[in-house]
Amino acid sequence: MTDFMPDVNSLFAGRTVFLTGGSGFVGKVVIEKFLHAIPDVKRLYVLVRPAKGKSAQERWEAIHTKSEIFNRTRADCPETIAKVFPVEGDITIDDLGLSEENLKRVLEETSVVIHCAATVRFNDTLKSAIELNIKGVNRMIKLCKRMPKLDCFLHCSTAYVNVDKEGDIEEKQFDVVCDPYKLMDAQSWMTEEMLEGISNSMSNKYFNTYCFTKHVSEELVRRECVDLPTLIFRPSIIGGIWKDGIPGWADAFQGITANALGFGTGTIPRMPIPDTTIPLDAIPVDIVSNMMIVCAAYRLHLTNLKDKSMPIFHCNSSHLNPLPITLYRNLMGSTLSTYPVEKFIFAPCTSTRGTVRMENAIHKFKHRVIGPALDKVGGVMGHKPFWEKTFGKVREVYSVFIPFTYKRWIYKTDNMIELIGKMQPDDVENHFTPWKKFTVIFRQRFDFDIRKVDWNDYISDVILGMRTFLVKNDVYSDKKLNETRRNVRIHQGIEFFAILFIGWLLALLITGSTSSYKIAAAIGLSLYYYIHIRTFQMVRIGTIESYRERLTETMRCVPLDHQNNNNNSSKAK
Repeated sequence: MTDFMPDVNSLFAGRTVFLTGGSGFVGKVVIEKFLHAIPDVKRLYVLVRPAKGKSAQERWEAIHTKSEIFNRTRADCPETIAKVFPVEGDITIDDLGLSEENLKRVLEETSVVIHCAATVRFNDTLKSAIELNIKGVNRMIKLCKRMPKLDCFLHCSTAYVNVDKEGDIEEKQFDVVCDPYKLMDAQSWMTEEMLEGISNSMSNKYFNTYCFTKHVSEELVRRECVDLPTLIFRPSIIGGIWKDGIPGWADAFQGITANALGFGTGTIPRMPIPDTTIPLDAIPVDIVSNMMIVCAAYRLHLTNLKDKSMPIFHCNSSHLNPLPITLYRNLMGSTLSTYPVEKFIFAPCTSTRGTVRMENAIHKFKHRVIGPALDKVGGVMGHKPFWEKTFGKVREVYSVFIPFTYKRWIYKTDNMIELIGKMQPDDVENHFTPWKKFTVIFRQRFDFDIRKVDWNDYISDVILGMRTFLVKNDVYSDKKLNETRRNVRIHQGIEFFAILFIGWLLALLITGSTSSYKIAAAIGLSLYYYIHIRTFQMVRIGTIESYRERLTETMRCVPLDHQNNNNNSSKAK
């Protein structure tokens, strides 16, 4: 790395950015950060795929007018929203499906490309994953080569491209197991069955088609981008917002929020993990967004210095601020038992007991046997099918998440710390900044120092954010919270007697006697202990009162300086 870089805003001043994946979870946060913290960026072209009968423009209008993440931008600097130009397209089509007019504008004006678009379905078919994660990258690179002003191409990858490794993993590229060109060619003529064979053979090393195709796409970037100003960015498991925006905000169930929902609804009560000292590599989405933007700025700085290197940056926590699975489990259990979700199927449970094989069998049994049986009973009572589909989704979430707890990965983040050291002080610290018609507004700059994250507070925020924005619970209502706690206790009581009944049935099968009460009690109590007792330890968590206060402040719909003026007026009175 080189010496101090200029401030981020000046590096982006007058530039046009082309962003893919802008309608996704991370993409929305990146766009909002550009609008709120980089006043001199000229324009953001955002690739948006038309969906559900809505054009790109209609989808963007719905995103920035309805999504809470844009509240502070609408309040502080609403005029910046006009800098976003949604362009209709699709990464599965040559030239990304851009119209002739939009293609011309994007090619002529763009100097920064941030490529985030990808399939995030870990269990997607290999054919689809290749189309989106490898061929999509190839199409993006071809466009980059036609951009005369291009000074930065940031390829958003994942830390888990090296999921086949273990221990300390450096910020570099490793040997690939598959030639990207041969794989793209094979995808064009192989049948689904043939590709499924490849998918099955690589699943032991790379767990799923997402990690595998992301791994191969990095090799494509390495080969094709020799003469392009490129940077590879690798985030880990992304969770809700930490502090730069609405605490705990997320708009999709993925990673930590999906796991929290499984624990909170009792549908995934156990995640068997033999070594609970292994770190779960979680990273807040605002850290990802801030670091991604600063990395792009850094790549611009390197271009100005005529540096043609291809830096790689890990964005994760396992190296500098590890979150042991033991602590993660205890935080999940403590928060979900204190602030349970209002609707659940079984009593909330957070456990790392059991074996993977046993839990796989249980989820398969629920999906294939119990679910259809319950749907048949429900059908007789006039209810629509629910259980088989629900247990199928639960089984899918479990199967996707559990492999990422198998190994001890320590993704080194030395470049993160070095990058922080090269930033201007104003880009690191929060401060007041003049902003056009407003006197001053409070600008949270680009803090991505993972060492500052307090996991006890953060995981609490993630769960309370899930309750607020994903399952739509009223976090301000103490009445509903107390009702939910009472419902949990009732369900726990029902499950206690149900498990005792199962113990009696097992005793009957073992002894052939209906009066083997001691054996039945021993079996039933042992089962209940295994499922519900001492599955986690209560630890310090963030309070709902603190969350409510911060939520109210960050959900504001008026400029913060106006709030400050009002508060000062009130104090004066």
